[in-house]
Amino acid sequence: MIDVVIVTDFTSDIQTQDIDIPDDDFAKIQVIYEESLLVFCLENLGLTVVRAAWDGPFQWDTARCAIIRSTCNNINDVEGFRKWLKDTDKKTKLINSLEICDWSTDKKYLTDLENTNIPIVKSMRLSYSDIDNLESFFDRLQTQTIIAKPFISICDLKIFKIRLDEVVLYRTIIKDLLSKQDLLVQPFMESIVTKGERLFIVINGKLCHSALKIAKAGQFRVLERYEWYVLPYAPSDSERQFAENVVRNCTKKPLYARVDVMLNSDNQMLVKDLKLLKPNLFLQFDRRSADCFAQAIQNILNST
Repeated sequence: MIDVVIVTDFTSDIQTQDIDIPDDDFAKIQVIYEESLLVFCLENLGLTVVRAAWDGPFQWDTARCAIIRSTCNNINDVEGFRKWLKDTDKKTKLINSLEICDWSTDKKYLTDLENTNIPIVKSMRLSYSDIDNLESFFDRLQTQTIIAKPFISICDLKIFKIRLDEVVLYRTIIKDLLSKQDLLVQPFMESIVTKGERLFIVINGKLCHSALKIAKAGQFRVLERYEWYVLPYAPSDSERQFAENVVRNCTKKPLYARVDVMLNSDNQMLVKDLKLLKPNLFLQFDRRSADCFAQAIQNILNST
């Protein structure tokens, strides 16, 4: 029985280094480094570790647990990935759990957090019936510019920044998106450009380390497919308490989480996203976090 499977979408064996990654594909290089570090720390604890693609031929009932990490291609088969989650949950222990993964892919989780007094970026649900009243959402959000993205999403790639005077230009695109599912709309916050996002990595309920993600000039998206900078960040005590409190108020306790935070004009912290499914944890910024992650996994295995 294998102790740990690192779930990915790369089919090569990480320990043979037989992975063809272009030298300028920094996002994938980062993923490989982060997963290699986790494998190293798990093996140092005496655990057997393999790496397997979620959509590959691996026999999941031969593993004690499966850590969902770089399943990047699941955006091309969302329903297939959801089915894989449900099927695999019956064969091994998913980390994070199926319940947590399901909860985190529905942006309703922001409302759930807000109901526990966690401050969030103001958010509203846009449905197909609202398409002719799109302008009203600008008034209700008290903004001249909104961000629109899928309400249920595994990876936020279809994100649109829309000014009030551009609604006519985007109405057809938004209508097409709404024919498939509802959208989440939020006010565009200038701090995403001027101050970036603070990323708080919480493992087993405790903040381990943090990062600062800043979009390059002309960008407002800080996603891996767009240009961005990411830097180590030293959190304050209040930021530590904030991040840990967010995770504490999840519907179920995740083993690992990334709390993405923005600042409003008064420098108040607001939750923009809570990443519980395959987040980049930037373990290279603090090796101790990889050790902590590995130890937390071992503790789960020891308790089952």
